[in-house]
Order: sequence, then C-alpha cells, then structure tokens
Amino acid sequence: MPKPISLALLALSLASFALSLPVCAQQQPSPPPAASSPTGSPPPAAAAPPSAPSQSPPPSEAKVAPHHWDVDRVRCSDLLHASDDDRASAAMFYYGYLAAKAGIHVIDVSRITDNIAKVMRQCEATPSLTVPQAFREALRPRRAHG
Repeated sequence: MPKPISLALLALSLASFALSLPVCAQQQPSPPPAASSPTGSPPPAAAAPPSAPSQSPPPSEAKVAPHHWDVDRVRCSDLLHASDDDRASAAMFYYGYLAAKAGIHVIDVSRITDNIAKVMRQCEATPSLTVPQAFREALRPRRAHG
C-alpha cells in the first residue's frame, strides 16, 4: 500500500529541515582584501577600523549530537540566524510538523504566508522562545474584545 501523500510530504519536510539545521549558524563574512596605497605599501595601522565584537550566536541547545536536533528545543534565535533559504525550509517544516502534532488534517494554504510572517515577527520580538512556542503564541486564537 503506498504511503499517503501527507506522510511523504512530512518526511520530505523533515529531511529538508534536518539538512538545513547544520548550516543554520550565522556565516561570518570573509575579511575584505587588504588595501594598498598607490605606492604599493600597506596603509598605516592607525587607519584600520576598530574590530567589531563577534556577532556569531552561541551554539544551539537543540543540537543534541552531530546531525541530530531536538526540534522542540530549537529557539527563534537559531531560526533568525539561518540563511533565508534555511529559514524558509525550517518554517515550512514546523508549519507541517506542528499541524500534524496538533492533529490538524486540513490546512488553509492561502493563510500560510501570513501565518509564517506572524511567527517570524514573534521570533524577532522574543528570540529566546522555542520555535514551537513562537508558533503557538503567534497563531493562537485571539478573543474579540467587547
């Protein structure tokens, strides 16, 4: 019996996420090439700009072993430091993973883009939240005031 398409999609999403997490660490830019003066001599040391403090994030608590991640412990800060492609893949993985975990079988695909944007705003506001917490907070039903 063939696997239902939803399980195949979830497996593909999980594989995509697992492959993207190891490269989620913020990449350090290459240092600019040393400039030289018209005479060919290096510029004076006083002209060098002060070095900026390191911007790389601390290692993720969610990485439990090489190539193994606890998806319930990935923090928004991990997601925010990922490349655009990795962040998009991880967000879609979580969208499907958390829907399946909640027993949701029907998804309004016209709302995915807006919902992911809400989650990313939540992550930017509270980077210490886990990604599942950010999804719950950003997408929880709001009561009408009245």
